[in-house]
Amino acid sequence: MGLMDKHAIIEKNATLLLVGSLLVVTVGGIVEIAPLFYLDNTIEKVEGMRPYSPLELVGRNIYMREGCYLCHSQMIRPFRDEVERYGHYSLAAESMYDHPFQWGS
Repeated sequence: MGLMDKHAIIEKNATLLLVGSLLVVTVGGIVEIAPLFYLDNTIEKVEGMRPYSPLELVGRNIYMREGCYLCHSQMIRPFRDEVERYGHYSLAAESMYDHPFQWGS
């Protein structure tokens, strides 16, 4: 039985498949989630970011009330033509005062 044929043992044994799947998901979760507990802040600081002014908050509330964020996600992807047209791509820090978040559906 070669190395490529050993997967048949796992496929035929449901318990072994379940244990193996849980092991893979657990290791993947630990690798992805555990480092976040050791970071002080997951959002990088961006120069010029400040809380919204009262007028900006009124505009943002209208934007949310009318459901504009469902289609207009305010998330620009870093394609060359879009960078030339809109500037740099959106950063997480630019949305740090958006509660609830406004990144579309």
